[in-house]
Amino acid sequence: MRIGFIGAGKVGMAFGSYLKQKGVPVYGYYSRRFESARRAAEMTGSMAEQEMASLVKHSDILFITTGDDEIGKVCNTLAEQDLLAEGQILVHMSGAHSSQLLSPAKEKGCYTFSLHPLQAFADVKKAAEDLENTVFSIEGDGEKIDDVEKLLRQTGNQYFKLTAEQKGIYHAAACVMSNYLVTLMDYGLSLYKAIGIEESDAFKALSPLIWGTLDNILKLGTEHALTGPIARGDVHTVKMHMEALKKNHPDELEFYKIFAFKSLELAKKQKLKDKQKENALKKVLREV
Repeated sequence: MRIGFIGAGKVGMAFGSYLKQKGVPVYGYYSRRFESARRAAEMTGSMAEQEMASLVKHSDILFITTGDDEIGKVCNTLAEQDLLAEGQILVHMSGAHSSQLLSPAKEKGCYTFSLHPLQAFADVKKAAEDLENTVFSIEGDGEKIDDVEKLLRQTGNQYFKLTAEQKGIYHAAACVMSNYLVTLMDYGLSLYKAIGIEESDAFKALSPLIWGTLDNILKLGTEHALTGPIARGDVHTVKMHMEALKKNHPDELEFYKIFAFKSLELAKKQKLKDKQKENALKKVLREV
């Protein structure tokens, strides 16, 4: 099965490079900027096509690895220009969207899928290396899904199977655990900066705590890994936090309270069984 890529950005380049390493034949790339296609082709030892029709013609599985906003437009172009062959497999790699985004191709008799790697693609080389241990999600036509699964079996990657309806929650969860984790870190570092500790120094000092927490989550699960004043039911400490924020940085208080309420819900599952302390925490979180 020859693989073709429409879109030669970080995702297309990294995934193509990874497939090549695993012995999967990559035919080549097409991009609006030929220089991008040429660079990706050099990296994967494949073809750089100047015409999209030629790439489509020579590809058994066609990956659309453009930005999310362009996927539907590319698919419409393929369908409108009658470039697709009946039975051809089309795949996009967006985490947020389902294969329904490729419905014009499906109407032409193609089989459509979304295949999403649960990892970030900030750097092409590192992303290609990280794909070795990446878990994917597959969603799309029941017929021919074996061909997509076969691709992942050849690379040795684990994967989830999803329905189109599950993609929104799936991607929201991934954003919370990746993107919003960065936001959470930034929030904490900004509080250190506000008391005169440089962010780089704070992060270096907190790194053992951060990595230790992640390690505990992996080993114990979130319910048992939670520590701190909420898990202990330490009302006075939580109240002191909030009063300090209210006095010195009132704009940051609401963010703290949101996470404190969510932490309280988590603590109730295992760590905090004292109903009196639970109610006292709820009261202080509402009143301060």
